[in-house]
Order: sequence, then C-alpha cells, then structure tokens
Amino acid sequence: MTRNKALIASFISAILLVNMGFRTAPAPSQTRQIIDNMVAAIAKHQGVTFIMDATERIVGKPNENNQIEMFAKVNVNPLKIYGKVLKDPNKGTQLLYVTGKHDNKIRVKSGWLPALSLLPTSGLLTKNQHHTLLTSGFIIVNKIVADGIKRADTRNAFETVFKYVGDVVYKNRNCYKVVIDDPTYAYTTAVGQKGETVIALARRLLVSEYHIMDLNPSSRSLDDDVSGKTIRVPSSYAKKTILYIDKETNFPLYQEMSDERGIYEKYEYSNLVVNPAFNDKDFSEDIF
Repeated sequence: MTRNKALIASFISAILLVNMGFRTAPAPSQTRQIIDNMVAAIAKHQGVTFIMDATERIVGKPNENNQIEMFAKVNVNPLKIYGKVLKDPNKGTQLLYVTGKHDNKIRVKSGWLPALSLLPTSGLLTKNQHHTLLTSGFIIVNKIVADGIKRADTRNAFETVFKYVGDVVYKNRNCYKVVIDDPTYAYTTAVGQKGETVIALARRLLVSEYHIMDLNPSSRSLDDDVSGKTIRVPSSYAKKTILYIDKETNFPLYQEMSDERGIYEKYEYSNLVVNPAFNDKDFSEDIF
C-alpha cells in the first residue's frame, strides 16, 4: 500500500511538472485587448472617409481655441487626401494632396478663385492649427499610442497607464472608453538635428507640434528650422488622453488630449467608413 501511494504521488508530481512546463501565458486584460485591436485595425487599413470636428488650443493663447469641421477622404499608401471645409470662415474650401503630384504641394480651391499650389506647412493652410493636412486620418494617433504602450511596458506599467473605464454611446456608435494617464509626463529639452524643422522634430519625438511652438517663441511655425537648437519639449504627447473606440471598427472616434492646463486638442469623427472603394476620380482635380 505504501509503495502504491508513493507511485501515485510520483505520478501526480510528474503530471504537475509537465503542466508547469507547458503553462500558457495569462490572457491579456480587456484593456490590453481593446488597445491591441485598435492598433491592429488602424495598422492594416488602406483608407477612410469621415467628417472631423477639430478643436485646438491656439499657440500663445491658452484661453482661445480654433475650430474646424472637415469632410475628408484618405488613401493610406500612396498617401492621397481630399478635404472640404464644412464651416465658416473658410466653408467650401477644398484641398487635395497626391503623393508625387504638383511637387508634393497641396492644391487649394476656394470659391471662384483659381486653384493654388501650397506647401503643406504654408501659413495660409496652418494658421492657428496644430497639424498639416498630411496628418489627416488615424496613422499618427496610432503611432503615438503604440509608443505609449512601448514606454509603459518597459516599466511594467501598462495597466496603470491604460485603463478601460466603461462603455459610451457616441454619435450613435457603441464605444469603449479608454483613459491614458502618463505619470511620467514632464517638460525636457531636445536638440534639433541637421535640417530638422518643428514638424520633423515633433514626428521624431512623437510629441505635439503645438507644444514645441508654444514652448519656444522663436519657433512658431511648423517649418521653422531647429537645427542645432536646444528646444523645450514635452516628454510625451499628452499628460492625459481619452479615447472612445468604436466596438465595430476598433477606430478611435473621439480623441481628447490634455496637458497640465487642460484640454489642448480634441478630434471628433462621424460618418466613418473604413476601406471604401476609391477610384482615380476621388483624388483628381475634377472633383473641384
């Protein structure tokens, strides 16, 4: 009997050791799954159409905001963008960018005036705005979130930084509400690389162009050269971010970014269509 008990105990121990050796990794949390699904959905999409309402704090004027409503069509690769402003003061203005066309400038048509070709960073297009037309869509926000995941993971702090806090109905769409709090958010400095502009520095560091321009009065234009300059910058894109992520498409229909003074950017999307069937006329001047 004793020998049988010993054999049984050895058998059970062997099974436990085998199971321990092949133990599966713990399942990702719901928050992690929501964020991973969003990153994956945006990474693989080929194009979108949407209406965007943007509210952005004006550089140098912390108590004033600029607002714009625009219909947009975006083809991801090669990058093609068509936009039409839907509200005054520039209601009806149309913008068209096609990689490799018109010296990579944006074609602009307003009213009865002939179309113009302008650089994406032209002050006529970006006055009081944080970004250029070329950032339309969801690629940039995806890069910023992916960078936040990477930085949180290096500190084993994903569940502290990213939090799914419940569901919301936004513009008749069922969404997950995710709050991203960056406990390391601070202000630091960076040195501009050779030939680097404000917008290029922002893209390299994945921080907002707004903050670079607001923190550095000598660099108040997106195409200002910052080569060799010591520039004050935030350590990440936002101190706090709120996303409403559509349960069906996994795209963030509501994006709210805050710093220590409150909300400085808010982007609201409606009528979103993912991977529409574009044709050549969608990004032709025939549309003007």
